[in-house]
Amino acid sequence: MPTRRVAGIVGVAALTLVALIVGVQVYSAWTSRHAYDALRGTPFVPERSVPATTLVDQRGHPAQLVTANSLATFVFFGYTHCKEACPLALATLAKAYRTLPKSSGVRVEMVTVDPAHDDPAALRRFVTQFDSQFVGLTAKKSELKQIWSTFDVVVDAKTNDVVHGEAIYLVDRARKIVALYPPDVAPADLAHDARILAGI
Repeated sequence: MPTRRVAGIVGVAALTLVALIVGVQVYSAWTSRHAYDALRGTPFVPERSVPATTLVDQRGHPAQLVTANSLATFVFFGYTHCKEACPLALATLAKAYRTLPKSSGVRVEMVTVDPAHDDPAALRRFVTQFDSQFVGLTAKKSELKQIWSTFDVVVDAKTNDVVHGEAIYLVDRARKIVALYPPDVAPADLAHDARILAGI
């Protein structure tokens, strides 16, 4: 009889624990969606996640696109000899980035759309003009195409100019693309949305 009683107590405790875990998960999902409603960027639709992909950074080292320890990642697609949109977007990102705590868990990545010319050294010279913590990423064109497609970035290889989207993208810790912004967005809007995702 005592054995049955103990088993019953254990069973109730187990059910209570499961209910608590499910409740926390549901509440967390609800609060996340509610918080995302406050983002100032344009929602990225349809909903899409960034594939886990290893590229090469500006130091020539393997680097994952959107790292696991980043709470919020701004992703921009550009190229090092770009004269207008790229410098504007990166300068805007730099202004926003410098208003955040150094340990905020926010990361800025520029993925090249011109891998034929943008080797790690070129990327290093370019992105560090704006902030030493910015990351430049490159890879073989065949590897980059999937990433461009995920973000709806169009690259026209038939012309002498590299044609690409000018948007800045915000990716959350679950690798979901949650918002996009024009390159001339107010830095305060970028910082505001990064703080929401990073919980700061």
